[in-house]
Amino acid sequence: MTSQNETGLLSILVPNYNYGRYIAKTIESVVRQDYEPIELVIVDDGSTDNSMEIVDECLPMTKDLARVEVLPSRHNKGKLAAINRAMSHIHGQYCIILDADDYLSSGYARRCIGELSRANAEDPSIGFVYTDCNLISEEGTWLDRGRSAAFDPRLLAQYSFIPEPAVVLTRAMVEAGIFDETIRKGTKHHKWQRIVDNGWAGLHIAEPLFFYRMHRNNISGIGRRVIGEIERGQKGERILSGYWPVGQRG
Repeated sequence: MTSQNETGLLSILVPNYNYGRYIAKTIESVVRQDYEPIELVIVDDGSTDNSMEIVDECLPMTKDLARVEVLPSRHNKGKLAAINRAMSHIHGQYCIILDADDYLSSGYARRCIGELSRANAEDPSIGFVYTDCNLISEEGTWLDRGRSAAFDPRLLAQYSFIPEPAVVLTRAMVEAGIFDETIRKGTKHHKWQRIVDNGWAGLHIAEPLFFYRMHRNNISGIGRRVIGEIERGQKGERILSGYWPVGQRG
């Protein structure tokens, strides 16, 4: 991390472990953002599938981004280890951590950065913006809406309700690191708790602006639960805090 982040630059960090079947769509959604400049940093966390081959195949489509860097690892150390490693490689004023099985709507970055800029100008403690999501199947079929909640720091100690991705001021991320790499479930809750404990607040946009893939290998376990509910005929919106665990060491 440089001491002076580039004004307006958005750093999108994609941690990946064995999501080769999804990551092309994730990268494509970065390329299709109607915002610039963007740098993309992909950290492969010791994948044993074809992830790196797929990433290499996707690199030509990223030619118009401000910068692209791929950081492979030999061993799987977990998502927070991947984030810690990437922090010295990003240069943006803003940052998004985008899981390699999810993807963004084309207007996600512009909308969230615009809201964050306006809110932070009025209240400098506001350091991140997050949204609701579209729940999709493993194959990409729309299932339902996933709802987050309005920001309330008092609830964060009990519930995980702030998703990845979210647009966060990079300096808020840097101040909160280094993240605890022994935590393997509830990783995003650990990260947001650290950021909020440092005095930062968030802003919720109650619109589904990204796509959250439900499959049986979601780290949080949400996919397995949602798939099971759908198979039992349970339909309707999901309140995400009811599915995401708080930080758990592995």
